[in-house]
Amino acid sequence: MDYENRSFLQRNIVWMVVLAAVIVFGFLLFKGWDKIVNDRVDKSTTITGNFSCLPLKSGVPAGKDCTLGVKSRDGQFYALDISRIQDANTDLKADDTIAVTGFLKPIIDVTSGEWDQYLVAGVIKVNTLLRTR
Repeated sequence: MDYENRSFLQRNIVWMVVLAAVIVFGFLLFKGWDKIVNDRVDKSTTITGNFSCLPLKSGVPAGKDCTLGVKSRDGQFYALDISRIQDANTDLKADDTIAVTGFLKPIIDVTSGEWDQYLVAGVIKVNTLLRTR
């Protein structure tokens, strides 16, 4: 009879603690899920986002065509170096959701002038480029 008189919180405190732990763990696990860095194994990076035109720096005249890169879910743009790509979809279009895996070089470390006209956070030397959902 004492069990029936206890409040909902007192009867289910263990389950409430477990639920809170799962929520906190889930938040920490999936925070930054679109940018995963595997430093211990091979220093490769996986970035998910949209296949889109790279923005030009101010003062650079816009051309007829655009150079495609990836706009990550945190809003940063990355140029794609596909010179050694192993696996790619050949029918990708602008605004497709993609996952790019490769070696990320911050733009300040890029010595090639190829990317100077674009407003990007870095260049990814792509190993795989796949469409995702």
